[in-house]
Amino acid sequence: MIAARWIRLGRVEPLELRAAYTGLAAAQSSGAAPILLWGSTAMRCAFALVTPRKFAPGRASRWSAWALAPAVAACRRLGVPAYLEGGEIWLHGRSVARSQVAAIGECAVAVSGFPARLAPDGALEEGLRLRLEAQHGWQFDHSWPDRAEAASIARAREALSEPVLKVA
Repeated sequence: MIAARWIRLGRVEPLELRAAYTGLAAAQSSGAAPILLWGSTAMRCAFALVTPRKFAPGRASRWSAWALAPAVAACRRLGVPAYLEGGEIWLHGRSVARSQVAAIGECAVAVSGFPARLAPDGALEEGLRLRLEAQHGWQFDHSWPDRAEAASIARAREALSEPVLKVA
């Protein structure tokens, strides 16, 4: 089993989730443990898989399916007939979750989520953890960002809050 980290962010706005996964990824070395960030808003449960590239498929075009397959399996385990199509999670012919992937520093990052109605009482979170462990051979332990990671998240937050265009 490979040690992995599970970080619960609690209620989080999309910009804060982005700062968290961007900062965490930037702070990781190629030998770091995989990280799953879990957070929610009133309408969605979101997750970001931040993992050194050595754990991800060689081609970035495969990262989305690699990261979402355990999420789809978690839905199916709960009796939700979800399926994966084109880098998105679908349910009853409709896309319910898109994904984004990126290379940040030494890491492959995949971000997605679920409508909150699919995640009652933490069952989907637990299901995702179990499927990730089974499919990738990881063993999660609850974790928090260390000082260096927290500083990297703060820098990412600051960079994301700056306006794209500065008007003189």
